[in-house]
Amino acid sequence: MAFVNTDLSVTGILTHSNQTSTLAVIGPIPEQIGIASDTTAKWKVTCTAIDDAALNIFNIIINKQEQIATLGANIGLSSECYSGNTSLLTTLYGDMVSGIGITYGQNLGIVGVGTTTNVAYGSIKYDTLQAYQYPKLETLDVSGNNPFEGEGYVTITSGNTGIGKFTIYTRGAGSSIATVFAYESSGCASYTGIANSISSIRVEYDSKVSGIATHVTNANVIKQYKHSTQLEWWSLNKVRNNLSVGITSNTSAVNIIASYS
Repeated sequence: MAFVNTDLSVTGILTHSNQTSTLAVIGPIPEQIGIASDTTAKWKVTCTAIDDAALNIFNIIINKQEQIATLGANIGLSSECYSGNTSLLTTLYGDMVSGIGITYGQNLGIVGVGTTTNVAYGSIKYDTLQAYQYPKLETLDVSGNNPFEGEGYVTITSGNTGIGKFTIYTRGAGSSIATVFAYESSGCASYTGIANSISSIRVEYDSKVSGIATHVTNANVIKQYKHSTQLEWWSLNKVRNNLSVGITSNTSAVNIIASYS
């Protein structure tokens, strides 16, 4: 702490420091905090609108994934419909499928396929829509000295759109929707209908994936501005908090000095 006049008594020094700090606490700092708060709120409005647009598309993406997973996880087809050929998985599901393997149909719960018929299988996992956020900046928590403490990923929902410094959409990074199977066209009366349905839904899915990418890019442009104003807002509040603590400490010290005078 710097003091402007060394000719003052220690009580005078502390009193002068309190006067200076009080002027800052009741004057320019609150004004700057108000400006930073208003600016942050304005950026948040746009960030929320963009995240809302992304979330709307994301919900459709999830619906398409679930439709495909339901078609691919059918355990009640005739035994001729299931195949041990893993290449058929990518033919049907493209890069949506992961964790590919082969096992007996019985191990997969497939009706009417015993321990002698191999079935190729894989997993379709949910895509994810997340934000990378700094809780102290989002909640204006000025405890501690690090505004980035506790940073991490949170799932974007309808209740927190606009949050964070980044919006991140990742394909297949979530939990498993279902285990899907390789279907064989030869001898399977159901194959054409299932394959055509999956193909049609994949086209819709791919279209939505392309659409959400634009919103994610836009969100990450605007969120940088919001993050900067949040950091300024946090810093100003931290300064005010520190000055207030200093005033209290100085007052306590003055009282101690007075008790020995």
